[in-house]
Amino acid sequence: MAKTVDSITKALKLKAQPKSGVLSVRLGTKKISLPFEARMLSGDNFMFIHIPPTAAILKVGDKGAHPVTEIGDATAAQSAFRTPVKRATRAAKPAVVELPADVRDALRKIPAGYRLDYSGGEPKLVKMRKRRK
Repeated sequence: MAKTVDSITKALKLKAQPKSGVLSVRLGTKKISLPFEARMLSGDNFMFIHIPPTAAILKVGDKGAHPVTEIGDATAAQSAFRTPVKRATRAAKPAVVELPADVRDALRKIPAGYRLDYSGGEPKLVKMRKRRK
């Protein structure tokens, strides 16, 4: 499916959060807040605004804001509005446990391929199972 400026605008409508009192008009010395609920996103060089029933992606420059009509500018605006996804952090490394010397020596005496089993009440050596991939 080929993207168009309209499809990107529709996708950005869902991403923007509604805010009230965002739009205002200056009449003489008074600043009047308009009673519209608008959805806005802003990036470095782009701005998205949705006031029902219309929405637009605007490119902000030195001479003001102009509507985006090219798909390249629309995809650049969409990537500018992306917020980084917070990745799950790794769990903390387990604390280093100091073993007494006699316990450390006893664990070293266990032959390779065996483990200690305490299920019967007494410790005994049990051969470990070899798993194949």
